[in-house]
Amino acid sequence: MKYRNVIFDLGNVLVALDNEACARALTAIGCECLVRVNDDPAVRRLFDQLGLGLISNVQFYAQVRRLTGTTATDAQIDTACNAMLTVIPDVKKQRLLDLRRAGCHTFLLSNTIDIHWRYCVEHLFPYNGYGVPDYFDRAFVSQVMHLAKPDRKIFETVIEQTGIDPHHTLFIDDLQENCDAAAQLGIDVYCNAHFNDWLSLEL
Repeated sequence: MKYRNVIFDLGNVLVALDNEACARALTAIGCECLVRVNDDPAVRRLFDQLGLGLISNVQFYAQVRRLTGTTATDAQIDTACNAMLTVIPDVKKQRLLDLRRAGCHTFLLSNTIDIHWRYCVEHLFPYNGYGVPDYFDRAFVSQVMHLAKPDRKIFETVIEQTGIDPHHTLFIDDLQENCDAAAQLGIDVYCNAHFNDWLSLEL
């Protein structure tokens, strides 16, 4: 075993994303403006607040209806947002199980919202009777932590709360800026350019 600890990102590392499917689903319920998250400051602010846990899911739904004028229900907004989450391949779930069985400590660290995280926990992670507690020693989610990558503080918090040694730890993420932030703390990093790249790593 090369590393004592491996920290995994979620999107584009474990779960495959389909942004176009999400855009179609949001448009279908009258929430097309949410698709332009990077072009509309109000929408960007709304998702940033949710991702940092500064507003609740209930407040998010209400704000979505206010911004869009839609009458979509909470459940419809959930379903549309989750349309981007497609699959966590079984081979990845098995790899996580194998790592833990071999004595490696595995963690998840994701900038994600509760809506997405619950969907992954309930629908995408289950595999042969296994679930999130079987794959990870601990899962860290931005909405709960009130912190987000690439903020140095989020990595410091993970190190502090788990007691892991950064110099025996690998962090896998699909964004270079997040990898750079982790590397500044002495963590080895791997930027996952393509969805399945990390499966070929010697961990």
